Amino acid sequence: MRQQIKDILSLALIFVTVNQLAAQNVTVSGNDPAYAGCKLVFYSIDNYFCNSEVKSGECIVAANGNFTASFPCRNVRLVYTCLGVFHARFFVEPGFSYEVELPPRTDKSPEEEASPFFEEVTVYMNILSAKNNRGQEIAPEKELNLLVNRFDAAFNPFYDQLAMDAARKRPASHLDSAINAFREELPHTGNRYYDDYAFSRSGMLYYVAQRNGVKYISNTYFAEKQILYDNEAYMELFNTTYDKYFMYFGRTGDAIYDVINRQASFNGLKQLLMQDGILPADSLCELVVLKNIYDEFYSDRFSRQSLLRLLDSAIVQTKIERHRELASEIREKVTKLLRGFEPPAFSLYNQDSVLVALQNYRGKYVYLMFCTTQNYVCLSQYELLEKLYRDHGKWLQIIIVSVDDRLSSMRNFRKKNGYQWDFLHFANDPDILKKYDVRIFPACYLINPEGKLVLSPAPAASDNLERTLWLELNGKGLWQEYIQKGWIEAPKNTDKRFGPDL
Repeated sequence: MRQQIKDILSLALIFVTVNQLAAQNVTVSGNDPAYAGCKLVFYSIDNYFCNSEVKSGECIVAANGNFTASFPCRNVRLVYTCLGVFHARFFVEPGFSYEVELPPRTDKSPEEEASPFFEEVTVYMNILSAKNNRGQEIAPEKELNLLVNRFDAAFNPFYDQLAMDAARKRPASHLDSAINAFREELPHTGNRYYDDYAFSRSGMLYYVAQRNGVKYISNTYFAEKQILYDNEAYMELFNTTYDKYFMYFGRTGDAIYDVINRQASFNGLKQLLMQDGILPADSLCELVVLKNIYDEFYSDRFSRQSLLRLLDSAIVQTKIERHRELASEIREKVTKLLRGFEPPAFSLYNQDSVLVALQNYRGKYVYLMFCTTQNYVCLSQYELLEKLYRDHGKWLQIIIVSVDDRLSSMRNFRKKNGYQWDFLHFANDPDILKKYDVRIFPACYLINPEGKLVLSPAPAASDNLERTLWLELNGKGLWQEYIQKGWIEAPKNTDKRFGPDL
């Protein structure tokens, strides 16, 4: 028994050592005094199905403009950083160091900063120099970023012309010879990521020209080939090729609806999909299943509960660790704003500059509203919220997440109007708008005392919110309990069909 334990520990140590060796640090440095004092945060896409991003590294630009960020990297991947109005992107290779030139500093206006709809301008980061893990400088004609930029500059006009011809119903004559000629102009380089990137982009030409169909693209670009989870072009072609695959498969019969909605069988679904000959490999089929579970979760074609059961089964049954990670990330993504699940956690500074976490409000119902102090629709809600808080503040906590440019503006607004409920400023967690899928102001949510979402989204105060709250309390049998505790007054009318006379 002791020997078995030693063997397990030895294997675990080997596994950890191998993983540590596999990850090599990437270093990004440069100089730009215009950004002095700014924090540079570098992200990468960890899951190209739901575009979930992970923070790779960060640094502060020194007073003289110098900056250096170092972070581990196992595979070649795209990273990016948001700099004011710019979304600057570039590719990094494990063990490499890069000297970069930041785009000219252009901060967002207060309106752009507060708007959930503002999109940064995507630019390629200018690479001044790149060195490999042996400290050798990479020649410009072989550096990955320059290779990709050169390729895209030639590819995009070619792609756009095919798209226009297809839209005008013009036949893409000699498409194969044109693609071959295009490939010859940009031959293989020996950089595996770039060669795979260029090859996958050529598949998009077949797709946009509406030629050769899904089966041809699947067999040519995916079947019997290594899955490239971190290659941007590969995953774009994958997502395009297998888009709405469940729905198209369902046109041949009801079997897929039975396997998903009634059986919720992960292995049964794979076996069914592999019958049509397009998905011969088990690993490729699994990836198609995971992509379409995510896509279909927001449609009405399949049961959400069944899709969640499929994800749970995938996490347990798959033999591919990356698929287990993808399934877990998808599950977290689709349930984060689902009723009955905990909403995304956050910690924000309140009107008194005290850092407050969402979990601090456990024990009360929480009405969470995202707003700005300049938005007319938001302003129109505050008088109604004031009455609501005055009548129900013993059991209902109102929280305004303010998306104003400065915390001081939020603080002065609250003080001037005498509001007693909490205002929290979003700046400590600027990604909170993405986490809560805020696309319009106000955006509202109702959370129960156990910290689970009850209404997502919840109605605005002007949409008979008080009656909605009564229905929630009545449905949970809490109305009488709160009356006995003195938290609310007994209503005049207690007809359960209509609620109290509020």
